[in-house]
Amino acid sequence: MQINELKITSRRLGLLVKMNILTVEDLLKYYPLRYDTVQTLPYSEWNEKENVVFQGLICSAARVIRLSKNRSMTKFKVMSWNEELNITLFNRPWPSQFGFGKTITIYGQYQGNNNVLASTYNFKPLDQQLGLHPVYPLIEGLKQSDIQAIMKEALKHVDVMPQRVPQRYIEKYKLLDISTAYKWIHFPENEKQLHAAIRTLKYEEFLCFQCVMQSMHEKKEIKTKKDFSVSTVKNWISNLPFELTKDQLSSIDDILYDLKSTNVMFRLVQGDVGCGKTIVAQISMYANQLAGYQSALLAPTEILARQHVKNMHKLGLEATLYVSSLAAKEKKEILEKLENGKIFNVVGTHALFQENVVFHKLGLVIADEQQRFGVKQRRSLLEKGKCVDFLMMSATPIPRTYAHFLYGDMDISSIHTMPIGRKSVVTKYFKTASMAPCLNDVLNFIKEGRQCYVVCPAIEENDEYKMRNVFEIYEGMTKTLKDVRIGLLHGKMTSQEKEEMMDKFSKHEFDILVSTTVIEVGIDVANASVMVIYDAHRFGLSTLHQLRGRVARDKKQGYCFLLSASSDSQAIERLKKMEELKDGFEVSNYDLHMRGPGDILGIRQSGMPCLVFGDFEKDQAMMEMCIQDAKEIIQDQVDVDLLLYISNAIENAQYFD
Repeated sequence: MQINELKITSRRLGLLVKMNILTVEDLLKYYPLRYDTVQTLPYSEWNEKENVVFQGLICSAARVIRLSKNRSMTKFKVMSWNEELNITLFNRPWPSQFGFGKTITIYGQYQGNNNVLASTYNFKPLDQQLGLHPVYPLIEGLKQSDIQAIMKEALKHVDVMPQRVPQRYIEKYKLLDISTAYKWIHFPENEKQLHAAIRTLKYEEFLCFQCVMQSMHEKKEIKTKKDFSVSTVKNWISNLPFELTKDQLSSIDDILYDLKSTNVMFRLVQGDVGCGKTIVAQISMYANQLAGYQSALLAPTEILARQHVKNMHKLGLEATLYVSSLAAKEKKEILEKLENGKIFNVVGTHALFQENVVFHKLGLVIADEQQRFGVKQRRSLLEKGKCVDFLMMSATPIPRTYAHFLYGDMDISSIHTMPIGRKSVVTKYFKTASMAPCLNDVLNFIKEGRQCYVVCPAIEENDEYKMRNVFEIYEGMTKTLKDVRIGLLHGKMTSQEKEEMMDKFSKHEFDILVSTTVIEVGIDVANASVMVIYDAHRFGLSTLHQLRGRVARDKKQGYCFLLSASSDSQAIERLKKMEELKDGFEVSNYDLHMRGPGDILGIRQSGMPCLVFGDFEKDQAMMEMCIQDAKEIIQDQVDVDLLLYISNAIENAQYFD
């Protein structure tokens, strides 16, 4: 049901559209931020500067005092609790409202000596106003009374909300029906109703999330096990110019077992930035090649794809690049060789998803930075072979406590240990919008021959959020730092322009690269060991950790300077915490508790069921129940409405984008 079918004014309708609320379902999912409890205290318990609410009789004429052209003060007396109280209201120049002997309800602050500074008032009986009242996030032009009135109108049509939780689980866990849950989440009469609504909606979002996750991960198919010599692979590893860590070797063992298994592999290798996931992927490709199968490695950018090919060649592993920017003749030759089996390992971007890419014997697909690829895209590539093994690499590590839930019924290998000699990045937070406190350090590092990233959250000017943008920073730096070579990189550039800029930076043609977060998933520039991040509070900690990982690619000590003028106490606490946290798993854990999973995994912007009510720390028992319940639902295939929702969610999901 569309919101324009509701009985609301055109002004309110326009405001809702501006908030991207287009349906009644959107509206009813616009949950309160908090609930104000209205309760009255006897006058004898009032304390100075304390908020009070009371009902009384107006016992004097109201007088208006003009303070300026647009400002006024209205004063009158009210008899309440057998006390004569002096009421002051600002900018309410309508004395006729406050008739002698009229009953009024006052909300305000007690100033002492029987003086009350009123914030608002009404002429409704106080006993009708006691209890819990929802407080919603607002935009300019929208008042709490507006959104509450709109929500009451929407609740007349609450039956449009789908009942996704099967009846047997509602009865099993003594949950509310969905209509009651929405009525009570918006206008609970008491704490008991509110808790019951939260519990019901929490279970629904956990269950839907888990159903979609488990359904997205293909069922374990039976395949012909791959025949290769493990000792040959181990020998190849022993000849590498560096030593692998214990966790890398353990992950490789997991993958080799999966490749030899008769079950199709669906595994996630997660690890901190710079932990060495790429070499694990390359060894997997080598083993797959020994078995006579082709491998496709997906990279999120052309720059990264080229780097993968370069690194594989260094290790003596054959690899062919396939990206959109290649000449038509070169593409044609590569496609022919892929189809006749002359190419074993191909590295590419989204170009590999095209219909004209045909493999002779595809056996392994690896997605680097797995969250960057869509579900449909991944599936289309897996369908280019028969029972293809799938390996995902993620640099956003999730603590094992939550990984089971967030990734569904998927095999997970975690790399905790860092390569020998890798140093943690020294992180410093400055409460400022300016680079001034760390500029001398940056310039000294540049004099030593090092390079620096300067990261901005926005491409263009943003008046709403007052964020520094790349053009502003770039122009300011080029004017000020005459002797420093400065480059500019942002998301609106073409792939070729980005690649050229990164290539120039990697060749040290620039000392400083001013960029947006496009460098988060980019090539390694060993000499770039310094980073400055503007408006750091705009980023999740996991993103900040990803970014600073760019300056931890060499044995040189890396430095990351976080700039933020925010006065928000929570933002300051998070950035100070970033100075302490070094390990990606710890960062993710902290970010999950502070911001929720949506901000880490990109769920909220993706079409996936989002987690609004769930608490990963407090709700582990419910999470485990939902994992089991989702397995039953998917296995039984009897809950038609829920299965249809799951199917649509998967089709629209950009979880891997």
